[in-house]
Amino acid sequence: MKKRNLCLSEIIKSKIYIQTHSHQSMKRRLFLIRHSYAEDPGTVSDFERHLTLKGQSTARALGRHLLSLNEAFEPDKIFCSPARRTAQTAQNIVEELKISENSIQFKDQIYNASVRELLSLIHSLDGSERNIAIIGHNPAISYLGEHLTNEGTGGMEPCSMVTIGLEDIKWKEVSKGDGTFVSYFHPNIL
Repeated sequence: MKKRNLCLSEIIKSKIYIQTHSHQSMKRRLFLIRHSYAEDPGTVSDFERHLTLKGQSTARALGRHLLSLNEAFEPDKIFCSPARRTAQTAQNIVEELKISENSIQFKDQIYNASVRELLSLIHSLDGSERNIAIIGHNPAISYLGEHLTNEGTGGMEPCSMVTIGLEDIKWKEVSKGDGTFVSYFHPNIL
């Protein structure tokens, strides 16, 4: 049987959990997380949209999954958009991970960000961080994954996570194509 290579967009569309590289072999890891399911825009501003009940339970499921990974998910810093839905996603995840909410750093530049603005955040790191997580919004969070891995994502689903490995590179040097796709996960896969 011929082995078929799937591109990242096919993986995401088919909701396959896949790991293509060992977490242990990467020098740095970048975890890109899209916020969980949020209420439709209506009487509140986009910034103030809350997670739905499904969004809360899905974020908790992602947190439980990350906890089960043991050392495979150990971000030195968690950067998060200050929008209510991303903040609630982060809070639900860290509660399941049993780590302090103080580990979350809210960054205004993540809300309505471009890939360039997200890269600027990454480039600002001092280098002591081995692994970071960014909890943000589409389309920028998906586009950042595409930019760094040269893989098409087709758009990350709410509360999905892409792990990108960065080999022998400083945060301030990260640019297009430097990342290696490691894994994609969405709690609905469980």
